[in-house]
Amino acid sequence: MQPTIMIRSAKYETCQEVINEIFSHYNPDLQGKKVLIKPNVLRGSSPEEGVTTHPAVLAAVIKAVKTRQPSQIIVGDNPGASGYGDNEESFRGTGLLETAGEYYENLGSRVRELQLDSEYLPRPVVSEAILEADYIINLPKFKTHGLTGLSGAIKNCYGYLPGAQKANLHFTAGNPYDFPKALLDVFSIRPPDLAIVDGILTMEGDGPFSEDLRRLGILLAGTDMVAVDAVIGTIMNFEPGLIRSTEIGHERRFGEKDLDRIHIDGQLKVVEDFKLPEGYLRPQEGGPSDFWKKLRAKRPEVDKNLCTRCGTCEEECPAEAISMPDYPVVEKDKCIVCFCCQEKCPTKAIQLKDPS
Repeated sequence: MQPTIMIRSAKYETCQEVINEIFSHYNPDLQGKKVLIKPNVLRGSSPEEGVTTHPAVLAAVIKAVKTRQPSQIIVGDNPGASGYGDNEESFRGTGLLETAGEYYENLGSRVRELQLDSEYLPRPVVSEAILEADYIINLPKFKTHGLTGLSGAIKNCYGYLPGAQKANLHFTAGNPYDFPKALLDVFSIRPPDLAIVDGILTMEGDGPFSEDLRRLGILLAGTDMVAVDAVIGTIMNFEPGLIRSTEIGHERRFGEKDLDRIHIDGQLKVVEDFKLPEGYLRPQEGGPSDFWKKLRAKRPEVDKNLCTRCGTCEEECPAEAISMPDYPVVEKDKCIVCFCCQEKCPTKAIQLKDPS
């Protein structure tokens, strides 16, 4: 059956009307069911930074869900930092904790170990709420990602994993060829039922933590996560077949990747000058691609005017490549360029730079 992806113009101030239309179109049966709403909470960034799902979108989704009389609503995510206890603090910083209110749950507080057919993560620990949910609503942010090309409906499921597993997986599968395979392994644990993508304020450039923002003013929605990401990639003007996670998702029969087999309800406008991650090319098997060579040349560079020497980068580095004699120092031979230090620096003091 041909998937339908809705695209609607929207503003944060008035997005409730569009959210209501999305629910009317896909008509999820939520009565008496446990509903999990999963925003993108990479870290405790303010909504204006374009890093996380905007509170207005979450508020509108909660209101729409409540009208369908579920037995339970849970709002949660496992942010990027390795500790279990930072979840609530990250939600607070984004404004999503206040928005979620009584429905918030720290997804790292209840976990279960699974057996998974994965060469990268054979025994993952997963949030219980993910496994218990009858219906999962995925609220990703429309943004680029230096390792996967884009961060959308599939990538947002990486938050199924609580704690340091995400950083460890960056270490064991930390390249643009293997990481999307590991990502689809995680996604396979529990594919979401509906995605609503916050594309009102979007991120371009070297995401998922970039200062290059663009106001597209759209919300996207669909029940096929692969198709949702295929549409995001098209709008970003990626070449067909370039986003490896959508290719693998289609190969594993999780959804449709070909735009001519996806019904678009709304206006799909390609943004030809959308700024993509620097040097991003098709990842190849059997040795580094041109992209990986360029990416490997980059190293974290510290702006000492912004660095508070808090030690977060050293603590979060899965390869233990960062030391703190004074300001952060990176051992080039150990660095796997996993973006963890850049993503988690609380003062934006770390950027990936080409030494040349």
